[in-house]
Amino acid sequence: MADNELNPVIGIDLGTTFSAIARWHETRREPRHYQHSRSGDTLQSVVYCDPNTSEILVGKLAYGKGLVDPENVIIGVKRHMDDAEQMISLGGSDFSPIDLSARILRELYQDVAKQFGDGTRFKSRGTVVTVPYYFKAHQCEHTRKAADIADINCVGIIQEPIAASLAYAWQLVQDRPDEEIQENILVFDLGGGTFDLTLFRLQQTPDKLVFEVLATGGDDRLGGMDFDESLYKLILNKSDINLTGLSEIEERKARRKVMEQAIEAKITLSSAHDTYVTVPDVIPGKHIDIQITRKEFEESIQTYIKKIDGIIQKLWAISNLRPSDVNRVILVGGSSRIPCMRSLVCELIGEDRVFGNINPSLCVAEGAAMYAAYLDDKEIFGREIVVKTRTCHALGLETTGGRFYELIGANQPTPWAQRQLFTNDSNDMVSFDINIYQGSASLVKDNTLIGTVNINDLPLRKAEELEIWVTFKVDTEQNLSVIAEVDGNRWASSFRYA
Repeated sequence: MADNELNPVIGIDLGTTFSAIARWHETRREPRHYQHSRSGDTLQSVVYCDPNTSEILVGKLAYGKGLVDPENVIIGVKRHMDDAEQMISLGGSDFSPIDLSARILRELYQDVAKQFGDGTRFKSRGTVVTVPYYFKAHQCEHTRKAADIADINCVGIIQEPIAASLAYAWQLVQDRPDEEIQENILVFDLGGGTFDLTLFRLQQTPDKLVFEVLATGGDDRLGGMDFDESLYKLILNKSDINLTGLSEIEERKARRKVMEQAIEAKITLSSAHDTYVTVPDVIPGKHIDIQITRKEFEESIQTYIKKIDGIIQKLWAISNLRPSDVNRVILVGGSSRIPCMRSLVCELIGEDRVFGNINPSLCVAEGAAMYAAYLDDKEIFGREIVVKTRTCHALGLETTGGRFYELIGANQPTPWAQRQLFTNDSNDMVSFDINIYQGSASLVKDNTLIGTVNINDLPLRKAEELEIWVTFKVDTEQNLSVIAEVDGNRWASSFRYA
């Protein structure tokens, strides 16, 4: 299809603190991010609801309103995507995390649409939205629902490290189009709320780009928001200011004032060795006017640095590779700009292997736009794109006593199948449910329920006389098929497990 600015394919990086949107520019054969009228390259993932008018604001304006009215603003809604039933109260109304994410997606999309007249002429013919690799099945599904609510033509979900690697791989194709290349690539993705670590093998041949996932690790509760909190506490401690004893509203307003300066200081300390933090009247009659050094900031986040280092070390054990086996490191996410994070990677892998030719805040959206282009036209790159995934979390079922029985382990290459024999634990069972879980804890209550297979009309047997065969199959499209066979009868269900 010819390039069309009004009907492009686009990619969206739905981030915890900042989000971005990009299109595939067909005539130039490159991904291009969109500028936002108020925000520049990225949009703050912030939603505010006015308690008087019920008006919803998203982005920079929402963040500004939240500084003076913190009880009606939400930052970091992506961290709530594991619980769609949780209600978040803003401006006297209740919103689910899916609804709030949809607001951010709609703002991204409409901000671009309004750049083409009144916004009604612009319509993407296909959009890909990204999620962390470490997201569980229900979090991915909640993201897709948010895209549907935002009335975006979502044609696919892709993991953020795969999108970032695609942006890198396209540069290889452009720079060395005729070479056959094989590289081990580590994607270090440290954003505002999540940490993803993904080790790939990239193979480029004249007719294929193959991304084979070798190992994954991460934490969906670790990111720049945690560093902001550490710096916030450091500022209060160094200023000898205590916010306890204030009313809830006063405390929130004071916290927002200090947090805004903590975030600014964190950004400044990525390029400077010290900075001044000034907050007049943080509480009546008390001001903050202190100097913070980069060393003090780095000491305040040592717990998280050690945690990140531990996740990296675990990755080598999972993959059976060494740091010297990595050809290239791609830094992704705004928090990867923090000097001590880059130093951590450089010390482990080597500074000469850290790739800096892509923007860590934009490459995920641009890679998603490239994948949207590929889904729209499989011939567009002149190469087939093949993604060989691995299970990020173990898959299994619930057994007696609420225990988790693992059938397929974490980091298993896909496609994969496993068959296991079970039996009945009581006499004359006529039906039972197979509850499917994702996780690694020994008890199912600590894992994530994916779905249930209902088994009924069973032949009457005494305890332990039934042969119940259960087969799990996962494919490269991140779908799980569960087949149960009892006495010649067969039940089958499919679930998305990503």
